[in-house]
Amino acid sequence: MICRMCNNAIEPERLEILPTTVACSACAKKHKLGAPRKAFMAFDHKTGGEIQIVSAQFYEDNKKYFIPNGARSAVKNFSKSVCA
Repeated sequence: MICRMCNNAIEPERLEILPTTVACSACAKKHKLGAPRKAFMAFDHKTGGEIQIVSAQFYEDNKKYFIPNGARSAVKNFSKSVCA
């Protein structure tokens, strides 16, 4: 597929993630196309987590489910070091 702005080929990786895109990544960054996105890890089981990418609005509306709430929370905060 060809970028509508610069007429260069759109990267195959970009097309795999965004099949309906009409711009290459360089043009998308340059012209600030697309809505801001957020991502979080979701686990169906004990292993095999996957990254889910959602709109910034969806994340803000549901962030109470993505933020740890106490020591026994199913959501873990890995940004803090637990080893001293």
